[in-house]
Amino acid sequence: MFPFFGVSVYFINEAKMKKKHLILFTSVLLFSATGFAAAPEKAAPQVSIQDTTSLLLSYVENDSELKNLTIAAKKAALSYDSTLIDTGFDISLSTGTITLQTTDVGSKLTAKPTVKASLPQASNLSFSGQTNIASDSSDTKVSDTSLSLGIDIISSSTLTNKITKLKAERSLTEAQRKIEKRAIAAEKEFYTELKKLLTTVSSIISKRETLYSDEIDFEAIKIQGYSKSSSTYRQAELKVISDQHDVESAMHSLIYNSVVFYKKCGFDIQIDETVDLMSLVPSDIEAVEPFDVSAYNKELYTEIESAVWTYKINSMERSSKKTYSLSANAGYTFENSNTKTDTVDAGLSGSIGGLTLGAGVSMPVGADSTNPAFTFSATLTPNTFRKNKITKQQNELTEEQELLAIESAEADYETTVVELQQKLDTLLWEKESAEKNLTMYVDLERDMGQLYKQGYISETEYLSSKNDLNSNIIKKVSNLIDLIIYNDDVISNFVSEK
Repeated sequence: MFPFFGVSVYFINEAKMKKKHLILFTSVLLFSATGFAAAPEKAAPQVSIQDTTSLLLSYVENDSELKNLTIAAKKAALSYDSTLIDTGFDISLSTGTITLQTTDVGSKLTAKPTVKASLPQASNLSFSGQTNIASDSSDTKVSDTSLSLGIDIISSSTLTNKITKLKAERSLTEAQRKIEKRAIAAEKEFYTELKKLLTTVSSIISKRETLYSDEIDFEAIKIQGYSKSSSTYRQAELKVISDQHDVESAMHSLIYNSVVFYKKCGFDIQIDETVDLMSLVPSDIEAVEPFDVSAYNKELYTEIESAVWTYKINSMERSSKKTYSLSANAGYTFENSNTKTDTVDAGLSGSIGGLTLGAGVSMPVGADSTNPAFTFSATLTPNTFRKNKITKQQNELTEEQELLAIESAEADYETTVVELQQKLDTLLWEKESAEKNLTMYVDLERDMGQLYKQGYISETEYLSSKNDLNSNIIKKVSNLIDLIIYNDDVISNFVSEK
């Protein structure tokens, strides 16, 4: 880190005559050397940059994926509202088929209006009413008016209705969580790109120091009288040319990446090769308190929460698909055209496996005859029994896979916790080290500056200490960014409470 520090100590102990000789020799070399760090009396132009908070907010606001997810969440909210309507109280009114018949003696109008209402969450409770209306020029007749009430005694309709609403609610929740995840990811991307710029700045400082050192060596070779055709001269010259190319390449990369980065943040920035590199280093990044991953609710770990949800909702769906059902209905028919009387109607229908049975009774009301009419029906589908058996086996295997997914998610959680804890330990050690080193390099740069002004050390040594200070400033800022990114990593591994 101190290529000239040992030499400086030596020269401090030398006689003043030797000290003057050193300063004179270094001055000759500095006259032709370029590209390292600017001389103290000639500062490089600085560039004005926006504060980090403004850059971050603008970067997130301009994120197209976040905008799309916001729109998707609004659509999910509308879909949820639509599902609530579909699974709630429903009513429909119909005129039926209206027939208008004209004859020589007049016209005749017939219609079959109906009304239906249902409440799925109340055991699929339903009500229906219908009638026949016939009207001509002389009379209007209403017949076969019936009212019917139905309800499921044993069925999956209530559970199916609940599952439908839960899925719609889940879709809305996941859409909202995607927004949260993307916002965190965008922040992480912002700081990752910012850190890359700082890494490039640090690299350029190092490359310029190398170039400066090699240029001094090259000038020394020139002064020593080596011919241009000698291998020593040519090797030193090639090192300088290579160093210059490395610096130029890194500067071009920095300029390009900086312009693109600030454009993503919604700002324009103008920089060139003469810019003061340290003016690109943000000074307003505040230290954050690192999150303790073990303090987060394990059940809210993204993979665990998702696997558990999948298992629960699929278990409900498997339970809803019963192989048996039973429902009842009752009604009243006014002026039944078949019996010429009012009738009270009742019926039961049920199924088990591939067997479906139905039974009904109609009892005349207000007539001489009180003999009821019975109806029966039966349907047998043998293949349904066989398929139900296969479906049961498939469901058992699916459930086993879902339980394995939960176990796998829990194992992944344990691994992630260990990894994040180890990462935090490293970052905290780097933070402590960066703070100690920065304090040391601040003191060193101040002392070396005084020694340089007093003529005890060369400008080369002073500039080396200054570059070391700048490099450690960048390391300190980079560590602050690393801790922010670490917190983003922690948060992104968990979902928020509903």
